[in-house]
Amino acid sequence: MRKKSLNEIFRYRSFIGRCFAMIVLFTLVASKSMMAQMDRKISIDVRNELVRPVLEQLQRDADVTFVYDEEVISKDLRVTLKFTNVSLSQVLNELCKQISLRYEVKKNLILLLALESKREAKTGEYIRVVGLVANEDDNPIPGATVVLKGSTLGTATNLDGRYTLVLPKTSNIVLTFSFIGMETKEVKYTGQDTINVKLKEDVKQMDEVVVTGYQTIKKRSMAGSVSSVKAEDLLLNGGQTLEQALQGKIPGMMVMNRSGLTGTRQRVRVRGTSTLLGNAEPVWVVDGIIQEDPLPFSSNDFNNLNQDNMDMIRNFVGGAISWLNPNDIENITVLKDAVSTAIYGVKAANGVIVITTKKGQAGRMAVSYSGNFSVTPKMSYNKLELMNSQQRVEVSREAYERGLVLDNAGNYNIGYTALALAYKKQEISLAEFTREAKQLEKNNTDYFDILFRNAFSHNHTVSISGGSNSSTYHASIGINKTNNTAKGNDQLQYTASIAAGTTLWEQLNLNFSLGASYAETNAFVGSDPFEYASKTNRAIKCFNEDGSLYFYKHATDGFLYNIVNELEQSGNKNALTSFNSNLSLRWSIFDFLNYTCSLGFNVSNSTGNSWFTEQSYYIAKIRGYNYEEYSMGNSKYDDSPLPHGGELNSTQSKKVNWVVRNQLDFTKVYNDVHSVSTSVGQEIRSSKQEGFDKKEYGYLHERGKIFVNVPITIGNNSANTLVRNAPKVRDSEENYMSFYGTLSYMFDNRYAFNASVRMDASNRFGQDKSTRYLPVWSVGARWNLGSEHFLENQNLLSDMVFRLSYGWQGNVVTSVSPDLIAKIEVADQGGYTLKIENLPAPDLKWEKVQNLNFGIDFSLFSNKIHGTFEYYWKKTKDMIVNREVPFENGVDTRPINGGKMTNQGWDLGVNFVPVRTKDLSVAVGLTTGKVYNKVKSTIGPTGAWTEAASGNLSQKGYPVSSFWGFRFTGLDPEHGGPMFDLTGSELEKAASDATLYMDYAGKMEPDFTAGLSLSIHYKTLTLSSSFYLSTGNQQFLAPLMTSTFDGIPSEYENMSTEWLKRWRKPGDEKTTNVPSLPDKVTSAMKVDICGTSYSPYELYTYSTARVVDAWFLKCSDISLSYTVPANKLPNIFQNLSFNCSISNPFEIVSKDFLGRNPEVALGSQPLSRTVSFGLSVSF
Repeated sequence: MRKKSLNEIFRYRSFIGRCFAMIVLFTLVASKSMMAQMDRKISIDVRNELVRPVLEQLQRDADVTFVYDEEVISKDLRVTLKFTNVSLSQVLNELCKQISLRYEVKKNLILLLALESKREAKTGEYIRVVGLVANEDDNPIPGATVVLKGSTLGTATNLDGRYTLVLPKTSNIVLTFSFIGMETKEVKYTGQDTINVKLKEDVKQMDEVVVTGYQTIKKRSMAGSVSSVKAEDLLLNGGQTLEQALQGKIPGMMVMNRSGLTGTRQRVRVRGTSTLLGNAEPVWVVDGIIQEDPLPFSSNDFNNLNQDNMDMIRNFVGGAISWLNPNDIENITVLKDAVSTAIYGVKAANGVIVITTKKGQAGRMAVSYSGNFSVTPKMSYNKLELMNSQQRVEVSREAYERGLVLDNAGNYNIGYTALALAYKKQEISLAEFTREAKQLEKNNTDYFDILFRNAFSHNHTVSISGGSNSSTYHASIGINKTNNTAKGNDQLQYTASIAAGTTLWEQLNLNFSLGASYAETNAFVGSDPFEYASKTNRAIKCFNEDGSLYFYKHATDGFLYNIVNELEQSGNKNALTSFNSNLSLRWSIFDFLNYTCSLGFNVSNSTGNSWFTEQSYYIAKIRGYNYEEYSMGNSKYDDSPLPHGGELNSTQSKKVNWVVRNQLDFTKVYNDVHSVSTSVGQEIRSSKQEGFDKKEYGYLHERGKIFVNVPITIGNNSANTLVRNAPKVRDSEENYMSFYGTLSYMFDNRYAFNASVRMDASNRFGQDKSTRYLPVWSVGARWNLGSEHFLENQNLLSDMVFRLSYGWQGNVVTSVSPDLIAKIEVADQGGYTLKIENLPAPDLKWEKVQNLNFGIDFSLFSNKIHGTFEYYWKKTKDMIVNREVPFENGVDTRPINGGKMTNQGWDLGVNFVPVRTKDLSVAVGLTTGKVYNKVKSTIGPTGAWTEAASGNLSQKGYPVSSFWGFRFTGLDPEHGGPMFDLTGSELEKAASDATLYMDYAGKMEPDFTAGLSLSIHYKTLTLSSSFYLSTGNQQFLAPLMTSTFDGIPSEYENMSTEWLKRWRKPGDEKTTNVPSLPDKVTSAMKVDICGTSYSPYELYTYSTARVVDAWFLKCSDISLSYTVPANKLPNIFQNLSFNCSISNPFEIVSKDFLGRNPEVALGSQPLSRTVSFGLSVSF
């Protein structure tokens, strides 16, 4: 262990050392002053050349950036320069002399400005006007244009937003002030020497664009439902995933956490769930390339209550974008309706999330560093409804005195019951009994203190970017070390990326990106620290007085157990290596016609191992005795199937994805009012996965990771079943051939029409040729009411847009196959057997989702309030479900296109800026949405009531994730046992439909979510916070009993403080719903349901008495950032900012949701509060 830790330390220090060296190197390179650039020696030889191409040449040769007003430097102006090995300043002096301009050096920019004529100012024939151009927040606007109306005479503002303009003195002087994205303003000159102007933001003229992955479209011509968020508006501190950062930021998008453990993935839904057997997650797209999950997950994984060791490995592999460094993200766009997603064909029914990464910008090289350091305090018992030692001993004392039976005989070996029995048998004296009982009450073992820690995490990213007008580049490297509060759970990730673009010649552009990631995650297998700490009796100690581990006999089999030893002698480690590349070639055939060829290639390789050593309790159960309890020659040793060694579970998966896309784009504007944009394309995409799972015995993890032979026979020469463990191979392949086309038309920037169609063929469909190339299509219309002429010259309605779209989306269920699949197995007695795994389904088709969307975009009171409201309706047809078939076919079920489902609801997003002054601005943002989901077809249930109680039963007329509970009628007034109304269980159909005798309890997925963000800016200081509300779902309270239900909870188990409110005497049933302690003779007598007997206390756990609303309101984060003003920065810095934040500082939950975080559906480890400090600097 020590050697491993030292190796990790040295490896980490080596990486940090390299990063630090790179930072120093980049800092030295970037710290060259602009004056040094001016002295740089260059050579140039041009004769009567146009001045603008000459300036571009100088930018490339001298690594500088020019800023000038195109009105000042005419595109027809020519210059002649001939210099050899002279300074840049000499060249600029001659150039400015020839074109009658002057230049100024401002930081890393060279401003070319008009000359000021002293003679003109003296003679009075000219006037001189100065001023400041700023926005509504009083921030200066550099590069704004100031022009004399009706002429080409003008200038541009400098970096401070100031300008100086010399004009001929005339009778009617009007100045025009303009800037991209701002409303143009005209000011009449009336003799004043200074004219200061404020420009308003012009929402209608900003030409905001939407990136769909296939196209970049002007938002004002887009009829689809699209929501975007910039990376700078997300809290990305390295301690949370991108999905968690998006929670509450996008209307109609839900992010549900599964666990607070590091490395686990979240569940994402866009406008509800549209499939049962398929993957209901949205498609993730990075820079136009679809990202695939390293391992396939089905929609029911979220409610999987019986995970094996392989499942626990897969839980920590990560998702489709886990390889991506969040610091490399520029913005995120979510496509939600048919018009925006139809171009993705049969992958788009669950929505599409498009990520655009950062690209280089023309200019000098910039070096940036961003880092975060965070601390997460360890968990405690404070907010959990768990008994302390004294309370737990009192329950055991009552049970013993009343003669109540414990749930199994093993309980009599530990705790208060063991002491009482020893005293009763006169094995200990009364004094010893009293002393030991008091010691049990005092133990109060703090397992959270033992198994958890104050976790320190950090992440660092170094990036460089820059380029010229013809070539740009951006590269980054990053490291993220995240430690969970649970000891033994952590993740170390390295990332690297590079993106470059170049113009090969005027009509041909080449863009290339490459990203790589390596992540290692350590977690648990078998024993979960949170589960153990929250369920174990605190009267049981963990250490002896001398500090050694205290082992006790386990409740189920009597083998020795200690949680610290179990965690040390087991492990779960996986590694994910990802490689992503993208190459795009764009040929501008004409100004209006472009051809693009895109190639994408992604490879991910995941390996996971979980193990138990021979010193673990898990192996003791297999071995049949405790570690080193018996040796060779003993019958126990000879009969053991595993006398030496442990267990190793291995899983490996390699996934290769590639895509080739050819696309032709046509864009043209006719008569300045008819804008036409159309695209046609062809795409080939393939995803191939190869993997296996294997279990092996005899593993010696701590002895060089070797294996020892497992006995072939045991006992009386009987075969040892542990010898043969054939691996399970998991191979799959998806191939797609697609053709698509889009059309966008806009008239006079007011009326727009969109249409798109895509046809897909895939090996995942059936062999029926009529099902191939079934089109996915959509149409939409948009009315930009705010651009109508009759709304000009008013400030109430800044903008208003109406959108309507209709179409179809598609979804391929990759977890089922249309082909006959059979498996050959080797029998233990020899020979071969053929087992049917999957019946053929030649008519199997992709699922179709009919989609209708209506949206309104609005902006009021000079853009102080703007937002979007949308109503949608979705209907899934041909939904793939499993239908029961006679077992004579070799399987119980087969997939068919036999299901229907609907989702309808609304989204709302509003932004409000109530305060906007020079130094202070306040912004409020709200995103919210509600979805109504309903299964519209009958899907045969298994008949088990556990299916109905777990949320995995899909019932006609009810939402997905619906669950049912037993009808609780109260407590028996005689003994306090729970009573139920099981009317319906006597029916013949009850054996196949548990809902006949259970009540509908609600659904586990929320149907209403909302996010609220507040941001206050004062000069360069920013305070922001985010809140998230989730409601509309229900859950069962944490069980009062977690093992068997035959008697009172085991002495090994802790108990909820709810038991303190239990029924104790007749009449208590009027004030409490908590039953009495179980008594097999009275309150715990078995109840018969469809021929099977159950304890009433087990039914109580899944009864209507335990159902509560699972709503919660949490503060997601609070952050404070400060940016050092530019005039206070040393010359080598471009930007310097500091930030601190706290994640999950508090939450408000339903009052009945005692001690359990409602956001974590299975009651796993909740999310922790994290405090982070960050630094961002660029050179």
